[in-house]
Amino acid sequence: MKKVLGKRENIQILSLNSYCINEIFRQIKMSYASSLILDDMLKYSDLIHFVISCKLFTKAFKEWSPELYNKLCIENTFLNRSPYIQIDFSNVYAHMLRLSINEKKLFWRNFLNPVRENDKLESVMLVYEPISYYPEHLERFDDLINCLRNKDQLRELFVRLKGYSLESMPQISSLETLIVDARMEANILVQFCSLNPNLRKLVLVNNEFYGRLSDIVPHCNQLEYLSFAMKQGVDAAEYKALAKLPRLNELILLGEHEEGSLVKLFHDLKERKVQRISIPETHVSDEEAIALASITSLISLKCCLRNDSIYADLPLTGSLTDICILRHPSQHDPEINNKKESGRMKVTYGARTLSNEMPDAHYQAMQTNDSKLMIKAFDQDFAHAFRFRYEGAYNAKVLRDNMKLSSESSMCFIEKIVLYQNDPIPNEDIPIIASVPTLTTIRCSFAQIEQMIAVKTQQLATITETEKRVDRIRTEHFEIRLVHSHESVTLILDFFGKCKENYARFLAPLANLRNLKRLEIKGKFTSGSLVTLFKGFTTLATHTLQELKAVFLDPEELEEVIKIGSLRILKSGFFCSKNIDKIAQLNNLEELNLTVHPQGSLEKLFELLASKKSQVLKSLIIEGTKLTSQEVVELAGLESVENLQLGLPKVQNWKQSQEGTTDNLDVFYCQKCRLPPDASPYIEHQTYVHTLNSVSDKEDLTAKIHFITKLYGNLTPGNLQLLANLSNLEKLSVYLDYNPQAVENLLRTLALLSPKKLRKLSFATQNFRLLSFFENLQSLESVVYHTKDIEFTAHLRNLTDLQIYNPLDIPLWELLKELKVLLNLQSLLLDNADLEFLDIVEVTKINWLKRLRLGLADKKFVFMLIPLKDLEVLEITSTHYAAKDEGNFIVSFVLTSKNIRSISLYRYYDYLKRDYVNGILNTIKLFRDPSKHPPFKLRGVWCDFKRLSQLDKYNVEYLELKRLDNSNQNEEFDEDTEDEVL
Repeated sequence: MKKVLGKRENIQILSLNSYCINEIFRQIKMSYASSLILDDMLKYSDLIHFVISCKLFTKAFKEWSPELYNKLCIENTFLNRSPYIQIDFSNVYAHMLRLSINEKKLFWRNFLNPVRENDKLESVMLVYEPISYYPEHLERFDDLINCLRNKDQLRELFVRLKGYSLESMPQISSLETLIVDARMEANILVQFCSLNPNLRKLVLVNNEFYGRLSDIVPHCNQLEYLSFAMKQGVDAAEYKALAKLPRLNELILLGEHEEGSLVKLFHDLKERKVQRISIPETHVSDEEAIALASITSLISLKCCLRNDSIYADLPLTGSLTDICILRHPSQHDPEINNKKESGRMKVTYGARTLSNEMPDAHYQAMQTNDSKLMIKAFDQDFAHAFRFRYEGAYNAKVLRDNMKLSSESSMCFIEKIVLYQNDPIPNEDIPIIASVPTLTTIRCSFAQIEQMIAVKTQQLATITETEKRVDRIRTEHFEIRLVHSHESVTLILDFFGKCKENYARFLAPLANLRNLKRLEIKGKFTSGSLVTLFKGFTTLATHTLQELKAVFLDPEELEEVIKIGSLRILKSGFFCSKNIDKIAQLNNLEELNLTVHPQGSLEKLFELLASKKSQVLKSLIIEGTKLTSQEVVELAGLESVENLQLGLPKVQNWKQSQEGTTDNLDVFYCQKCRLPPDASPYIEHQTYVHTLNSVSDKEDLTAKIHFITKLYGNLTPGNLQLLANLSNLEKLSVYLDYNPQAVENLLRTLALLSPKKLRKLSFATQNFRLLSFFENLQSLESVVYHTKDIEFTAHLRNLTDLQIYNPLDIPLWELLKELKVLLNLQSLLLDNADLEFLDIVEVTKINWLKRLRLGLADKKFVFMLIPLKDLEVLEITSTHYAAKDEGNFIVSFVLTSKNIRSISLYRYYDYLKRDYVNGILNTIKLFRDPSKHPPFKLRGVWCDFKRLSQLDKYNVEYLELKRLDNSNQNEEFDEDTEDEVL
């Protein structure tokens, strides 16, 4: 326990870091380990009670010792209230072996009752994999199955029985998912399906199925996902009737069948709506392959061809845009992460652009009614969306074979390689991979990162045309991205895993990349770990790095950064004031953005910058820490500053993340600098680590800044008006909660000294009369609490951008009716404002707007905005839920508003369905000339799809789709889901 100002901290047990909690677990376990009690659950009863006392301890204990967690049957304590229960009968029976006959009866009764009483149950997993046969155990299994009777909330059931047959099923009628790994007779399954008409997913893992699986067809009208193990070596014609399942969307066939006998099934699926088929564990004959490729609705296919050469003869038409060819049959196990499959790799091919491609073929076909052009457009669609993957064992020969296929094919090229290896590849393979110029994405283990960086540096050294190219190397700990533009490269390092290795020594060679001018460091990385990387930049003969953005830089890292003389832009946070004043040595620094800094630590830096004969700093942004009066005095001497921002704008509720995974978060801090500036001067600079428990990954930076600054005083400098002496100041933004009177004094002083110079103003002021003095103001961001003197906004005739935050949700009609005289206004952003009908009428009178953000009191008001002919960007922040037959108003915008290029629906739920998005995409293709219009940007909450590959021939050249639903799924890595059929 550390001391602060001589007093011992009072730390609550729930605030302890994971190391302390784990030590508590260990000490309790050790104290009872030597007990003579044989029953583990009695022996460790105190430990069990401690673990289940709160969710934090339960989760931590499960992570600390999964084996002990299962051995002590911790899950059993939640049987009466948890919606998700998992029971491993082997652990239960192991405990019962030590009990007497009467104790067994009592235990079993007490075990069943909570399950029977749990009316919140949604998902149940039952597992029993005994080594020996115990008939009484199966009876108890049936007892528990019967406890699930009439559980109306139960949606998912998973049953695994090793060596036993499933002879009875619970009387449940609400199930949507059933997964069975056990011997079973068809009549049991048919009976169960008839009781559960809403069954949507059925997985049968065991191939010991007696009877005809097709007997379930009349009872499974809602079944969308079917995976089953075929009977060993039998004629698979018996599965033909499965094609009659009316809603079947995804089919996975496991095991080995009589080759060629699946043709009848595939022929009958030809006119159905199945979209994904996977046959990973057996070879597919030529006839079966042709039948598969002929299924017009098929989007994704994964199989192992008996004859690889047949691929060239497949009828690749229709919707099939994702093909994965396995080199050899491989066992399918959805519970195993394929990234752990040692010695394997996957190679993804992209489509080559057709030499005779007409980028506007859709548009021209629509304009001329030329059917031949429309056929050409469809062909181009297919070629653009085409994705072909090879999957098999890793070796140099396979690499060369894939390269040969790429060079000989007029249709495809290698764009991605995934390596499932925990060991480095042979060094002689590095030049082989580097010789593929089209390879942009590499996924590998951390053990291979040094080699893959060598691949990428060698490859890019030989490529001259890289504009619009994005290269990626992704490991389990971080991702490296290289974004190429016309004359520069941006290096992005995104850390998302805990890595104890010194990865900076591997990253240093990236500093030698040609035209590397920007470096951005994101995520969680260890303090001081990037010193070697920065040294890579400082040792270059010619410094070229112009921009650096980092979450935090510690004193040692900053010591190297200040040696990069070419830096023009620096954005970072600092938890220690040591070396901050040395930033003044960056003689070319034009923009400085401090996300957080020790309070009072900038005084000397500002003094040094102000003393320079030639000042170059033009933009200064100070986000997370308030300035002291002494800092304000020195800051007022920075005459070159044109843009000054203090604080950050408040995050709007429609932008806040509601979901995210939680984890312990390590925060590096300096013992001296975390204290207020007037604390004891005798404390030395020393870096410590503090662990915050259960922090959402969406809020990790906010949590770090709060911890670093929470001891600082909530002060307002009494001399803020001195900032009006910044003679070149054109943009001023104040978001920090300073005393309103002090802020208004600054505004009054500016109005007296230089009212015509200010171009942008962001202030929480209500003095609209005072604002009218800044007649040359082009951008205004303000808060509205009332409408007094609101008519003075009409005096700002040069205003082009107006942003209003309405925290009290007051009516804005008085303001809106004044804006129609602002003929230069192009952007109107109204936050926390759901406009009524008359408000919208006033907005439509400003028909020259190019950007509009607002909320709607009624979703039907959106159609009133369509006549805004000049509108380019529309953002709707209000909450709405689409009706079942909701009109596709975005199509109306695309057809009517020729200039519209972006629409964001932040909280419009159940609207962006797959069919709607496909309709929008097809409308854009037919009615917009891509040579004149950029891709249409659509942001919103995705409804019934999760990946871009699920859309019909998605093409980023026409539509850029982004999800705004706080999901961890990132559409940027849509193609990274090879472990499932896309």
